[in-house]
Amino acid sequence: MQTLSVKAIEAYDDGFFPASYKGGRGETLIAGVELDGDLQVNRIGLRSVRVDLNTSMEAIIDISKLFNGEVVLLDGVTYAGFDVIDPAEVASKTGKGVIVVLLYPLNLQKIKAALVKHFEDWSERYSVIERVYTNSIYFNTPWRPIRVYIEMLDRERAFTILRETCIYSPTPEPLRIAHKIASTFTHLLHL
Repeated sequence: MQTLSVKAIEAYDDGFFPASYKGGRGETLIAGVELDGDLQVNRIGLRSVRVDLNTSMEAIIDISKLFNGEVVLLDGVTYAGFDVIDPAEVASKTGKGVIVVLLYPLNLQKIKAALVKHFEDWSERYSVIERVYTNSIYFNTPWRPIRVYIEMLDRERAFTILRETCIYSPTPEPLRIAHKIASTFTHLLHL
């Protein structure tokens, strides 16, 4: 019996890195997973990216092109430090709907101040973060409400997918698996 209303779903997360890697001084991994309709892992993709150098979105798009998921789940829009993932660009370049899961509230003023301090292209990075956060909507999980941003999917379909994948916590199961894979591999690399 199929658990999901989609044949396959993808999720992406980044791995651990020491603070000394900020500003492009080191690398971390982007992990992608493809799960079938029974939430079994079909594929795993890994890409190394330099921290803060805006290479994470390209990594996610490249991995996604090798996967057969119908929907992409993202854990927020900042990866590998302050690499910003634009869900509209991911949807456009992969042809897949995107659900951005925002588990915790963001302090946009602090984010903007940090971006201004450290990045010449701060306004481009900030505009994506602000657009996604201010246009996100609440989704009630059995544990607590979370915010989600939806791109190239209708709201009801996105909510159905979230109800099907938030099994053990407010974190959808595919994102939890992607997080575990990214964390495990990067901790092994940094030992």
